[in-house]
Amino acid sequence: MCPTPEERKTIRRVLKRADYATSEMQAAEGNRHLEEVVVIRRIEAATIPTVNYPASKRQRLNADSAAVSAWENEGGSVRVLEAKTSAGGRKPFTRRR
Repeated sequence: MCPTPEERKTIRRVLKRADYATSEMQAAEGNRHLEEVVVIRRIEAATIPTVNYPASKRQRLNADSAAVSAWENEGGSVRVLEAKTSAGGRKPFTRRR
């Protein structure tokens, strides 16, 4: 369901007043109070709470940094890199992290 032009104005007004932070939205007092309350409730119903939000790829990769650090301190982190040779080809070499 697409919002009407009037609803879009209300959405912009509410978000701008909250500095675009959905957690800070509040309806203003006045003749448009109920209209703003409805818009805020719709936004909150469609927003995923931070606690339930799925982890990003970066968060999943860095999820267990303490275990990775312990593993690296034990000498387990070695990766293969490629370096340019003088002929323009690539020559693999290893470097410890």
